[in-house]
Amino acid sequence: MNPPIQLLGNAILLQGPALDALDYAVKVAQRSRRRNGLPDSGALLRLSSAFENLSAAGQSDTPPDSVTETEEVEEWITTDTAAQLLGCSSRQARRLAPALGGRLAGGRWLLDPHTVREHIEGTRT
Repeated sequence: MNPPIQLLGNAILLQGPALDALDYAVKVAQRSRRRNGLPDSGALLRLSSAFENLSAAGQSDTPPDSVTETEEVEEWITTDTAAQLLGCSSRQARRLAPALGGRLAGGRWLLDPHTVREHIEGTRT
């Protein structure tokens, strides 16, 4: 029987209890980020999605099609600009920033304008 963790060059093969432990660790890390007001980690979301697809597909050895690289945001907007788009105060935009995937840079929240627009569309319907 193969060990639950195998090193294969630059890759790691996990099976059985090691895979279950990693799934648990990913879920704990995501809950901790949410509890601390941080946005979900893209890498952890992809791992979580991969675990769900493994369970649904009966643990295939090929990566699921839904696991894709996250797009890099080319231009960020400040909470002042987001507040104008959202029709709220800058203070409220700062409160929403973690939920909208904002990043703290130099003590200021920066937001993806596409995510802000998606939030606006979602609140209209």
